[in-house]
Amino acid sequence: MKKLAFVFLALIAGFVAVGQTTADTTAIKETVMNYIEGFYTADGARMEKALHPDLAKRVVFSNPNGNSYVQNMTAMSLYSYTKGKKDESVENGKLEVTITIFDIFENIATVKATTAYFPFIDYCHLGKVDGEWKIINVLWAMKPRK
Repeated sequence: MKKLAFVFLALIAGFVAVGQTTADTTAIKETVMNYIEGFYTADGARMEKALHPDLAKRVVFSNPNGNSYVQNMTAMSLYSYTKGKKDESVENGKLEVTITIFDIFENIATVKATTAYFPFIDYCHLGKVDGEWKIINVLWAMKPRK
């Protein structure tokens, strides 16, 4: 019985060791902030630091006929778009970001990022690649303006 209890405790310790750490939580939040702030401040270096080169960013829109379609954006197109986009309202303190980490398991994470002033919600999938958290997938939507 003691041997069985020891094996059980060893298994639990092994599962805890591969779970979420404070360092991972901090790095994930920093990565998402690099993505959001990089976008609104036209800081391509921060955006590049946040994104995996194979990023797939998608949104579901509806056309005037009511038919849905998916619009895709790659990491390269997002870098290019970011360079030409600077929102002055960010400098006036209007960029309030809420980051909710839904799950971290080993080298993957699921995160929701919302901004108070800007009308976007991003659901991000991150992967820990070569020791760094990178955003690999984003599915986003626009929320109604108040």
